[in-house]
Amino acid sequence: MAVCALSVQMNWTSIIPDVMNNLLVPRPELARAILELFKLLPEECSSDRLVLADESLRNQFHDMLRDQASHIWNFCSSALKENNVSLQTQENVLQCLQSWLRYVPANPAMIESSPLLPWIFHSLSNSNNDLYELAVDVVIEIVRMYPSDYESNVGLIQKVIPLVMALGQPDSSENVPKSPFQNALTAQDEDGLRGYCRIFTEMGESYMSLIMSPEELNQITLVELVLVCSGIPDREIANITLHFWYNFVAWLEDLEPYRYRQTRIDHYTPQIIRLLSICTTLLCYPTDIDTLTADRVDDVQRDRYYVSETVEDCCRLLGGDAVLRKIGDHLREECNRVASLPSQEQQLNDWHGIEACLFAIKSLSRYIPNDENVVMPYVMNLIPQLPPAVPLLRCTANLTVGKYASWLGMHPNYLQPLLPYLAQGLSIEQCASASAIAIKELCEQCNEQLMLGDSVLELCEQCNEQLMLGDSVLEL
Repeated sequence: MAVCALSVQMNWTSIIPDVMNNLLVPRPELARAILELFKLLPEECSSDRLVLADESLRNQFHDMLRDQASHIWNFCSSALKENNVSLQTQENVLQCLQSWLRYVPANPAMIESSPLLPWIFHSLSNSNNDLYELAVDVVIEIVRMYPSDYESNVGLIQKVIPLVMALGQPDSSENVPKSPFQNALTAQDEDGLRGYCRIFTEMGESYMSLIMSPEELNQITLVELVLVCSGIPDREIANITLHFWYNFVAWLEDLEPYRYRQTRIDHYTPQIIRLLSICTTLLCYPTDIDTLTADRVDDVQRDRYYVSETVEDCCRLLGGDAVLRKIGDHLREECNRVASLPSQEQQLNDWHGIEACLFAIKSLSRYIPNDENVVMPYVMNLIPQLPPAVPLLRCTANLTVGKYASWLGMHPNYLQPLLPYLAQGLSIEQCASASAIAIKELCEQCNEQLMLGDSVLELCEQCNEQLMLGDSVLEL
């Protein structure tokens, strides 16, 4: 590292040929050490920690690195041609390539023609391979640094796409073994799934212009792969895909003209609808939520917030009514499933799916018109019937009532059964804040819609009966 930093400071622009000619040629056994040196060169050149008297030296050195990139790739390729090349040398090669891909914009045609490209993807064919994680990092850098927005990257992209797709989908012919990704799904290999998920998601984000292209390029297969990744039971892995869906929606919204935009939305509607079902699953609290540490609970809440944003994104494409109907159907199915459980104890313990649906419905509130009369009546009738002794479920139900205060203003007949439910929540420590927020939102709505006035006054009386003026009521 010191040598690399010094080479930048001294503007030693001939360091790469000097090292190769004076060290590598007479002493080829130093290849691993030289790979490590070359890995650090672009990192040190780009490091903010390296203070230079003249910043132009950094730019000059970086230009030299760009000019020498092909020599580095050739050197890495030759290092793999040695007899009985060690695992450590292969790791050094991948680490060196990752560093140069990240910091040095090499000619994409050079990467396209390099024999290293198929070797890298071969290392991904088995997630148990010792080189797997390093190969994942290298492929992600290739995809990220050479997006589909630039015409100069077309050749490399055409080479990369079939290599990536071969990881996720088997050949269409019969009697073909499963793809590496499918094998990882079957084996529930978390490390393997995380790597493939990162690759597919990064590829989707980097090649978004191709996904939106009117030309039929079998783009839907890549979207399907990301969708499968979103449905992986491991939430940490599934959440990797959320930024892709955010970009996916943003790109669809920006398409012009309107008719073409709607055509592409219609094209991907089946995938978006399936995404909604996956999101309601991701919104479920873990079954051991009551035993998790406070920090872990905070992580769960943060992840649920991000998933709820994805649900909102779907509203912008499909419309609030369509999304609400889909989630409402899921809520009805979940309620029927829980009601069919043989014992009351099982029913009380199996509340997570219902809560997730209510949480999703809560996040849709600004997209739902006040005259909606299919799903919201069912939701408002359901809430007072929910088990009162499940604080997390009760909190979400309370907040849902508050978010739809405007809807209740137009349908005041649904509010009466909710009043005792909200008031009782104030006396439950875990639910007091959520109940107070819901009551506050109803009071604010009362200012705009006088028809809520009597109900809110009745609610205040019930609150006084539940507890003396404490912190939660003072929030009002």
